[in-house]
Amino acid sequence: MGVPVRLRAFAFLALAACGNADAPREPKANALAASKAAEVPDTAGVMAELRRIASESGGTVGVAAIHVETGQRLALNARQPYPMASTFKLPLGLAILARVDSGRISLDDSLDVTPADFRLPPNPIVDSVGPAGGRATVRALLRSMLVDSDNAAADRLLRVVGGPAVATEHLRSRGIQGIRIDRSEGQVSWDYNGVNDVPPPAQWSLAEFERRTSAVAASEREAARARFWADPRDTAAPEAFAALLVQVQKGEGLSAESRRLVLDAMERSPRGRNRIRAGVPEGTTVGDRTGTIGRSTNDIGLITLPDGSHVALAVMVKMSTRTTEDEERTIARVARAVYDHFARQAKS
Repeated sequence: MGVPVRLRAFAFLALAACGNADAPREPKANALAASKAAEVPDTAGVMAELRRIASESGGTVGVAAIHVETGQRLALNARQPYPMASTFKLPLGLAILARVDSGRISLDDSLDVTPADFRLPPNPIVDSVGPAGGRATVRALLRSMLVDSDNAAADRLLRVVGGPAVATEHLRSRGIQGIRIDRSEGQVSWDYNGVNDVPPPAQWSLAEFERRTSAVAASEREAARARFWADPRDTAAPEAFAALLVQVQKGEGLSAESRRLVLDAMERSPRGRNRIRAGVPEGTTVGDRTGTIGRSTNDIGLITLPDGSHVALAVMVKMSTRTTEDEERTIARVARAVYDHFARQAKS
């Protein structure tokens, strides 16, 4: 049997204290390596749990989690592209706030909202302006988009930004590469439902959408949705969303007022109560932005741990054979596994 580690360490210290220049250096190197190894969190258990949850989900599950204060990470299928659905509203909101912070627009600017801007629900802003349209401030539109996932507000703000390409360019300016915004909410709805003869945007309305989608044959609609799942447009990698959330928590690229606005809106949103929020202990502060379309169910958010530190978490599910409610439970299970892992790390 070899000499016990503690005895070897004692012998080394004794030799060093005696000034022995020829004392072996290997024990010191080993001690340093052991110290560094101790600093690396054990992720085997949580990764096994995440893989088990994913295998039971009925779809492809992507997970990216970053402990904001230390940079420690967890990742599962985190570089794959997933349909964003309404999670795109967070980066769009950040692009709007960048313009507010630079003085190009004001939160108090009043914008026209016409029936051509109306989209499929949710649309709280439509109730605000009335069926004939009206005016709403940038602040009201932004809040309705981030808190209530308002589709009409999102497309109206996308016009303020300058369109999808400009919104994507804002992400690139932040160093975020894995998220692409290519279409408006309205255009995604036309494409997802297989409408090929799309009228000009000025002629869009809820009645026109209903008329044209109801005329699409079931086989054509299914073919359109198959194309949708294979389409790289309007997709994101979970790791890119987690990185963006870290920037939000740190206030990077945001004024203090804009940071407070977006965090408050995410924390007030009721949309994700069955997703990340359902997985963490009651009373935990969570700010999130959900996204759902067909076979895709997503939630991205910031979780505050008991020690006051934060976890940026993106959970995205695609090609699911289960119901949205089933995948919400998948997201909640992932959130709990991630929460427990980083809460343990914070205590150690």
